[in-house]
Amino acid sequence: MGNSGIGQTFLPPENVDLCTLKKYSKTIRDNSEIICLINQQGDLVDCNESFAKYLKFEDVDTVKIAVYHFANICEDNQKNTEKPLMNQIREKIGSAISGGGCDFPWKIKNFKNETLPCHVWFKPVRLKGGVMIQVVIRNRVTNTNKIKSINTSLTTDDSLTSREIADWCIEEGVRITDSTIGYLAFVSKDQSFIHLYGWSNSAMSECGMINRPVKYETAKIGLWGEAIRQRKPVITNDYKKKNKMKKGTPKGHVSLTRHMNVPVFYDPKKGNIKKNHVILVAGVANKATNYTSGDVQNLKNLMNKMWIVFKKKYDI
Repeated sequence: MGNSGIGQTFLPPENVDLCTLKKYSKTIRDNSEIICLINQQGDLVDCNESFAKYLKFEDVDTVKIAVYHFANICEDNQKNTEKPLMNQIREKIGSAISGGGCDFPWKIKNFKNETLPCHVWFKPVRLKGGVMIQVVIRNRVTNTNKIKSINTSLTTDDSLTSREIADWCIEEGVRITDSTIGYLAFVSKDQSFIHLYGWSNSAMSECGMINRPVKYETAKIGLWGEAIRQRKPVITNDYKKKNKMKKGTPKGHVSLTRHMNVPVFYDPKKGNIKKNHVILVAGVANKATNYTSGDVQNLKNLMNKMWIVFKKKYDI
């Protein structure tokens, strides 16, 4: 992969400070997700290697496009086929800037003219001198293929560490539920504390909290602790609606529209842990449509599978 950089391979944005942009660009190129950065006209400013490979380019430095060149009609607007693609993209950009972000189903054509069903997230990035749009793309696959892929990956790769397994499962939890962010937390033996183990890559890039805590008292946390207290999955499809269980979010926390989390139970054959002890809780958020019982089951299956692998690998 070459190193031509902002302003050489890609269209330099007007008025945006290039030093600030290059720093942000590095976070994109270091991310394994399919990500690009566009201006408010839909022109590509930068992208990472995953984006280049997704569109079947050789590498980042051969990509020089406007995003709408690779788009089919948006799936939720198929009847309005006369609307130019450029206008559709710019409408989404406007929605993202005014609303703090937006997401939608889409079909993208790659460099080989193959149509790729996907889900797209637009997030405004306010840099010195102007606003860019970060675009994250995820494949949409069938539930059958999702579960088959999970089972294969978790059971065949013995080289993975516990951290790699957990990180992979966090990202898979986001993907199989069509969410945008996810997290995983382990619960103490006496159920009084939650240890936040990790966030998805997308959540870490969006979250502006400084010195994020990793340990929380179960009794004091808000809505995301209900899965432990109620000992069952909890779906919240309107997060902005008043709820007595919510206790607010810290400054810089990712904005939430929908949220779902599930507990994983441990029934040990040895030790003094009580039967049906909640060993961990996994959560996802900000799906474009409502979470369903199917999402709950998929996330439960994934996390139960992860815990089985943990027990087998580490003789827990």
